[in-house]
Amino acid sequence: MSVTGLCVRPIGSDLVALSALDTLVRKMGYADWLLSLSREELWILNFDLDDGEAGEVTEMLIKRTGIFVNPNTHIHTVVRTGELMPHGIQCGREGLSIAVWPQEDSQVRPVAVAVRERMGVESLKELRRLILWWPRFAQDGGVGRSRTNRGDHRGYMSAAQIAESMVATRSRQEGLLANPHYQCWCIIERGLKPHELLRTIVEIEVVCGM
Repeated sequence: MSVTGLCVRPIGSDLVALSALDTLVRKMGYADWLLSLSREELWILNFDLDDGEAGEVTEMLIKRTGIFVNPNTHIHTVVRTGELMPHGIQCGREGLSIAVWPQEDSQVRPVAVAVRERMGVESLKELRRLILWWPRFAQDGGVGRSRTNRGDHRGYMSAAQIAESMVATRSRQEGLLANPHYQCWCIIERGLKPHELLRTIVEIEVVCGM
């Protein structure tokens, strides 16, 4: 098995990300910490192929179809087997990201069917779709700053803890990016290869009883 990744983001402004940033900063008290927020769609493709062939097939699907990428509205990055997923400060990405995915994704099955039947790529064994959120936190004391002056007694918080508090919706002041009733998530603090991220996703789903 060979696993590749495909990161897709809009060419222009992402209104969903801008709206989420506005809500977190103006309504949920993250103004001291959160400077910007971007997102991208991540497809993980698991092939029954050799490593090199999997990368070539992924590139072919992008060039010959509009299934994953619309060249008029999207920019994309292909992550071949053995390469690290885009991470660190590049193209709006920072050192930490938040992966969110639905427990049941109605968009995946028709895409998988199109790839296997219309394109004849029967080697595609598994397909996953995630949303990666990329928060950029203040480095001038913003990360770790106490929120006790606003009645929040959580005290010191690391970047990962701040990100975690932004995800699952539990109250009006905590969580926005995922609904724990039908979505899963994880905090990614280092570069991962596509198969490592897929393994992490499966492990989380096992813990959640999916």
